[in-house]
Amino acid sequence: MNARIPPVTTVSARRLRHVVVSAIGMLMLGGAAASGESIRILDQLVMGESLLEGEKIGEFSALVRSPDGVVLGISDRGYIAELAIEITDERLVRLQPVALRVLAGPDDAPMRDTDFNPEAATILDDGTIAIASEVGPKLAVFDRDGRGLRAEDVPEPLRDAAKQASEKDGIEALAWTRDVEFVAMTEEPQLGAPRNLHTVHTTLAGSGQIAAEGPESISIKAMEVVGRQLFVLERTRDDVTDALYPFLRIVALHECLATATCVGRQLPIPVKDITDADFEGLVALDDGLFLMVSDDEIDGDLRSVFVLFRLE
Repeated sequence: MNARIPPVTTVSARRLRHVVVSAIGMLMLGGAAASGESIRILDQLVMGESLLEGEKIGEFSALVRSPDGVVLGISDRGYIAELAIEITDERLVRLQPVALRVLAGPDDAPMRDTDFNPEAATILDDGTIAIASEVGPKLAVFDRDGRGLRAEDVPEPLRDAAKQASEKDGIEALAWTRDVEFVAMTEEPQLGAPRNLHTVHTTLAGSGQIAAEGPESISIKAMEVVGRQLFVLERTRDDVTDALYPFLRIVALHECLATATCVGRQLPIPVKDITDADFEGLVALDDGLFLMVSDDEIDGDLRSVFVLFRLE
């Protein structure tokens, strides 16, 4: 007997997990949130460069999950890819792009022919997808078929591109909640800000700062809001070997917005045997279960490393 959340199937030999769409909505928008003191890697899958509908598959800069349980990958190449995922005994037995939609503006012109460069995304209540361009910065809403519906304002402190650390250091991580609406972070602190202080910006509740202390500088790569907790995907780069190391930081979103500076808990994500993957996408699949993906180009070929992990 299988419990199916199309196209994500999760079956455990120890415990059959039944999750309905309404429960997913409670989890993502205000239900009980996952908490943990460590991260356990469940599985890793490396997807090499391939073609689907004439498009190269890869360069995923964001992962989102629709209200009906479909996982979508947002690519820097300007399209939305639907991913069919099957998880059995906490292993990725299938992860395959099965459909692709090129992002288009209201005039049906491909967004990749403009200066819109997808870098972060989130699902809204109605199932539409808000996608942020790191250049601009811009924020636009699309339907599942990739059709542009409208533009949205980014949080006010992020609207001036001259404050970005560089042209492409705009919004790198994006989420949405009913009470504060858009939540956004840049990859690097804005000009003039201390290197170790990363700011969480919201549409309705102002901003809060995360103190990211450590021997190496930290870059922000993605985020998820689950319940009232903010899960931030961070990355460090070894100054000597150039190795990349991902971390997950867990902070109480509203407490962080209400205080001058918050820290939360930073947990290493112990990816096995791969130190050149630049992880940029993160999505919550279930309470405590996450999937992340890298955006890599190795020797001229696209590569996507998917890592399934659980908070414990």
